[in-house]
Amino acid sequence: MKPFLKNYFWRLLVSLLLLLFLIRFVNPKEFAHLLRNLSLPYLIGYFALIFVDRLIMAYKWKILLDAKGVHSSLMELIVVYFKGTFIGNLLPTSLGGDAVRAYELSKNAKTVVDVISSIIMERFLGFISSALMAILVIPLLYLFITGFPRVLLLILTLFLFAGVSPLFLIMQREGRASALTKFLGKLPWADKILKISSSFVLYRNHPRALVKFFIWSFGEQLVPILATFLLALSLGLFIPFYYLIPIIPITQFFARIPISLSGLGIQEGLFITIFALIGIGTTSAFTLGFASNLGNILSGLPGAYFYLKGSPSHEPKPDNH
Repeated sequence: MKPFLKNYFWRLLVSLLLLLFLIRFVNPKEFAHLLRNLSLPYLIGYFALIFVDRLIMAYKWKILLDAKGVHSSLMELIVVYFKGTFIGNLLPTSLGGDAVRAYELSKNAKTVVDVISSIIMERFLGFISSALMAILVIPLLYLFITGFPRVLLLILTLFLFAGVSPLFLIMQREGRASALTKFLGKLPWADKILKISSSFVLYRNHPRALVKFFIWSFGEQLVPILATFLLALSLGLFIPFYYLIPIIPITQFFARIPISLSGLGIQEGLFITIFALIGIGTTSAFTLGFASNLGNILSGLPGAYFYLKGSPSHEPKPDNH
């Protein structure tokens, strides 16, 4: 628990320091004016899209679970996903939310191992699709935005390579896979880790499910672009949509870097830096980034409702096998 708390406070410190640094460049009156004059229709549209995004996430997870023979209804997975989102927003990393999802679903699943391996695969492919999308929109940045820092392309490429390489090695049938097994066997809780690793590797037998998941993950990244467009309109900011197509995937990818709490401070800083290149003021860019982070936190509130109400995931299912 101590390393967990240490990690939490380090990330909290990074977020606070970044926010304190950025706030120095924000006009308090302009910030308050933007928040006071929120447009409710656009804001409702924004949260509707965030809700749709959660539904897509639950559906993608179902694809991976079905491939493993862990059959759950989409409604059950939606409830579990919202619970995980709510807890994940309270804890320093998304791992807390993932643990909740694994716990909630494993009470009905035939094996805990397959549920955990599905979550790991979900994270792997989600990271890769995010990095790939960010790389693909780089040419649009250079087309629409002059002066975009080229070093970001190098960083993106390195992260994509770092994400793809382990996945490629793990999915090998022979040689490297057995070498990985020997290495994992030396770690604490080796038996459990080896079972999860074996379940993860067996996804190579379900290429259609992996391709389907990846396509949905890739397409899902359009939702935050549309959501940010509506959020900007709700704040009274008109940012041409074609600017957001390259900007949002880039900022979302770098906000995934686990050095702050849910990207808090990083996203605001990226918004200020990149939006300045298209003439958006510091206060407006900061407000948009901060409101986006706040919206993501609020999107987990249905999970609190499901916890208070109780959900189908707590009811035992008959085993039809």
